[in-house]
Amino acid sequence: MEISVDISNEDFIYHLPNAIILVCYIVLGSLGNVSVLIVYMKDMKNVFSSGRLFIPFLAFVDLITLNYNGWVEFASEVQQFHESKDKELACKINKFIGLILVITSGCIYFAIAVHRYILICRPHSKEFTLKVKIAVMVTTVLFIVGVSVPNYIFSGFTSISIKSKRFRNETETVFICGTDEHFENATSSNAYHYILTVNSLIWSSLMAIIYILVGRRIRQRIKETCPKPHTKDDDTISSATDSANHGRIPDHSQRQKPRLVKQITAKSITTFITNNRLSWMFILMTVLNVVCYVPKLILDIHFNRDRYFFIGKPMSLCLLLVFFDNFYLFNNVVNPFIYGFFDKEFRNRFKKRFCTYCK
Repeated sequence: MEISVDISNEDFIYHLPNAIILVCYIVLGSLGNVSVLIVYMKDMKNVFSSGRLFIPFLAFVDLITLNYNGWVEFASEVQQFHESKDKELACKINKFIGLILVITSGCIYFAIAVHRYILICRPHSKEFTLKVKIAVMVTTVLFIVGVSVPNYIFSGFTSISIKSKRFRNETETVFICGTDEHFENATSSNAYHYILTVNSLIWSSLMAIIYILVGRRIRQRIKETCPKPHTKDDDTISSATDSANHGRIPDHSQRQKPRLVKQITAKSITTFITNNRLSWMFILMTVLNVVCYVPKLILDIHFNRDRYFFIGKPMSLCLLLVFFDNFYLFNNVVNPFIYGFFDKEFRNRFKKRFCTYCK
């Protein structure tokens, strides 16, 4: 029997832990990313000519993602079920914009990997022309929008029947924001979600290859700049030479001059260390991005195939699955803390601007 009741607050107490976690994500992440933007825009104005080029852009996208996707996820925790399809357009728009933000973040991570590769492995390569840069930006925008449009089409309100907690032996028909009923477990929507997953794996693999090449190049540069160790064979050759030349006037012109692999200055050492630390920082950020987003990809595939995937589980398991479904936002929260740990210059600038007790 289908009945209509006020279900706006039903089961809210069970979803309260995930709602609190989302608020913590939003508050901590917003404070961190706003601080990053202030420091880079006010105190590190040379950022656009350094290895930190993409950090302000990533911080901005992280800030927008947290405050948009975070509050959307929070709203779904507060009111998971709806009595009608009146807000179906908002559901579609939220799914569309949310995916755009996530893919934009992924594209920035890929751009960071390519930029690291050029700086470390191809430092003398020619800079891209303005036309090439514009073409890359236009292609990226078209790619992001093109990948996100099907998500708008496939998303919508779907009806489910749940047991009423107000009336015994009764069921209620309510609506949740997910995959539109016409596309649930359909070939088109399944193929789309699988393509998203495969595309993410391909991009992650490409970034892994790029960073492997960067790591090999860094290791090679360390070997080139380090002096060769003093071995026993060198001692033997030196002793034999001294014995042969005993009693002779040393000929300074015949002495072997020390062979330097490259000229090392304080500035080059500082730059080398800084670039390496930034490379490790970006590698860690990329790994965390993949780890945080993979659970959502997997859960989206299951939810697309079964509208009862989250609801049909025990409450404890349901809460755990929802936690992992929202875990992708953790990546947007932790990035500012990674900047502070790895980047000494950023850390010093941050302390100078915000820490009154450090002055």
